[in-house]
Amino acid sequence: MKTEIFKCILRTVAPVHIGCDEVYEPTGFFVDKERACLIVFDPLDFIAGLEPTDKERFSSICKKGTVESILEIYKFLRNHPVQGRPVKACPDFVKHYEQVLSLSGNKIRKELNQFIIERTAFIPGDQRPYIPGSAVKGALRTAYLNMLAENGPDLRSYLRSIKPRKGSKDDRHKKLEQKLLELDHVPNREKISKDPFRLIKVSDFMPVGEVGTKIFYAINKKKKPSDKEPNRPYQILEAVMPGAVFTGEIRIEIPGGSHLEKEAVSRPISLEKLLNSLDLFFGEQKIRENGELRNIGIPTTDTGEKGTGHLIRIGRHSGAESVTIKKYRDIKIMLGRKGKTFLDHATTLWLASDFRDPKGNKSLSPYGWALLSSVTREDETRLTEKEKDFQERRVQQMREMEEKQKARDLERERKRQQALEKKRLEEEKKKEEERLKAELEAMTPEERAIWELQNPQVDQNRVYEIFRELDEFSEEAKQKAAKLLKDIWIKEGKWKKKNCSKKQWEKVQVLKKILGEN
Repeated sequence: MKTEIFKCILRTVAPVHIGCDEVYEPTGFFVDKERACLIVFDPLDFIAGLEPTDKERFSSICKKGTVESILEIYKFLRNHPVQGRPVKACPDFVKHYEQVLSLSGNKIRKELNQFIIERTAFIPGDQRPYIPGSAVKGALRTAYLNMLAENGPDLRSYLRSIKPRKGSKDDRHKKLEQKLLELDHVPNREKISKDPFRLIKVSDFMPVGEVGTKIFYAINKKKKPSDKEPNRPYQILEAVMPGAVFTGEIRIEIPGGSHLEKEAVSRPISLEKLLNSLDLFFGEQKIRENGELRNIGIPTTDTGEKGTGHLIRIGRHSGAESVTIKKYRDIKIMLGRKGKTFLDHATTLWLASDFRDPKGNKSLSPYGWALLSSVTREDETRLTEKEKDFQERRVQQMREMEEKQKARDLERERKRQQALEKKRLEEEKKKEEERLKAELEAMTPEERAIWELQNPQVDQNRVYEIFRELDEFSEEAKQKAAKLLKDIWIKEGKWKKKNCSKKQWEKVQVLKKILGEN
């Protein structure tokens, strides 16, 4: 078999959300009001950087595992901001976050159940979004099946003839695909191997440079002007912003001339036909949707000049019409209490919004539109340079973050050592005080008085008090005390007659007599 390779660029022209069963966990982000963005961080790094008392408190909150404790986590993180990766947020989300923080009582559970931020598919290493190859291949398959349906016989009577078994799933859409791909007469065990899309390999589309995402609300609007909008709750989705660039490739194996290769699949697909089907199907869907958007006053998405790429629609909320086969649509429409019905068109649109309940439609945007185009040599050089520049900046940022973290760790260690030293000194002081207390308690009144006079901080009142007690001291103690009293009064300038009051001079005379200085 020979292989056709289409190296291509995927450029988003509308917000794109590719579900990945991941959400922004409450323990991994906080909202920066000033910058209007989420700050996303590694919870383990955050916990490691907390002071012991804060770490204990945060761990105890997390261990609760209740809906109410999520609110406690949000409040804790708000008061302990940390460095992390910024993700833009729409204006109403910041307001919404503040409202959630002020919740109380029975409202907490209901509101928090809706306050779930679903992530778009991302690369674990650098956290940038990417477009899974399966999303692109699914859109290619839908477009190609629509082209086959447009050019093939009418199969409505065939579909009506298929009666689902009681209690089994309605698989008419699957039967329709098999009919269009000429797999309806192929044994079940060979259906997968004979499917022509088995020979189409679509790589994941990887980001080039900085690829921005934003937190939007997904809201449901009726396609026709109405005073009453559908009663469907909003969703909070992270979406890739318009203008993001991804690169990937589509490989198509073309069976050769041998009988064995020709029999490999039911009806081989060429790259040219595949790309033509994109232009026909998604081009038509874009025209249809543009009309519906204009009808309710919503701006249409600019996809650039004709010929700049092949329109494709990927991800969640691409619209029922963009993921089904036009001639055979059977879209379920919920009628509330009236039950449901089935139509060949959807009656509502899911749109990206900056607000939960927008007052107008001007800021709304459809989801999922992108352009596929071939990579030229100039593109390859430019994109390689762009990615190289991003990776160099990322390495530099990581170094700076590591240095800042190292500085924080050193400061934390310095404070820890300081606290340990303080504790050690306090313990030593306490031990010294206890030792001194024990010594004082073991002393006689005379010994304690002498010890007090030896203390530079001795109180003046206590000095005079000891002087008055001298007559009760033993001769030896009296001599020691008198000498110490003399030293104190000399230091204070109260020993020479000219510096003394009458009463002070009388005290000096008593000491001189004891010391034999008269």
